[in-house]
Amino acid sequence: MLVVLVGLGLVAGPQAEEPPRLRDVLARAGEAAEQFGVALQGVVARETYRQTVRPWTGQPFEAQVDGPVLETRRLVSSLLLVHDAATPWQLHRDVVTVDDVPVADRQDRLSALFAGRSGDPRQRLREITEESARYNLGHVTRTINIPTFPLLVMHPTHRERFRFSDGGRSREAEVDVRRVAFREKGRPRLVRGERGRDVELRGLLVIDERTGELVRATVTPHAGLLRSALEVSFARVAGLSRRVPVRLREWYWVDDVPERDRYVEGDATYDEFRRYTTEVSAPVVR
Repeated sequence: MLVVLVGLGLVAGPQAEEPPRLRDVLARAGEAAEQFGVALQGVVARETYRQTVRPWTGQPFEAQVDGPVLETRRLVSSLLLVHDAATPWQLHRDVVTVDDVPVADRQDRLSALFAGRSGDPRQRLREITEESARYNLGHVTRTINIPTFPLLVMHPTHRERFRFSDGGRSREAEVDVRRVAFREKGRPRLVRGERGRDVELRGLLVIDERTGELVRATVTPHAGLLRSALEVSFARVAGLSRRVPVRLREWYWVDDVPERDRYVEGDATYDEFRRYTTEVSAPVVR
């Protein structure tokens, strides 16, 4: 039966909202990266970081979580964000214990940092971070193993160094996200490896379309015979206005070294976030 409807107004349903353009998402992400250090100035977190050396069989940690272990180390550190407009993603790692044993000279280093009024306090913080790197396990020297490192890719200072491609929209962590692949272009590279070799950064950013904040990021450095990956997850934490890193996973393998039969993996979690204001000479926890 055919029915002719006359005089009935058809009301269109709500129009689907147009998804933001990739360039708009990247602009929001750049603003979020710039504001990260400002909003979280003086935030301290506890890092519980397990590093493991395993035999290399051609597969990273995802396939070898329960595989054989050659060596392991557990580091507990304090991570401090002191805002620097040039490097707003930079965290400073101060190792507190190594395999549950307190670091012997830590109090002396902190006394020198917070009691001394001479010199640049940010330089002293960088020195503490570099000193703490000596506790990294394995044969790969690295200082990029900080959970805020992916913010470097989004920051307006460096964004033009990368080529971005749209990986589509999805839903993650209860928000609409845009998956954005990136690859570094041009030289010199932002990261240098041992012997001054260029390290090309590639990876994937999962960005909250509304706020521009990172929800998840994977960075895969490429340099000669180096294979590696760094993956960071971000989440909301009570008392803080921005998503913060809550987990980092990483692995590194190098083919042209005597230890090519093994690789290093790391798994770090972050909690006990707190904020203090400081004149550097007198930190106040609140």
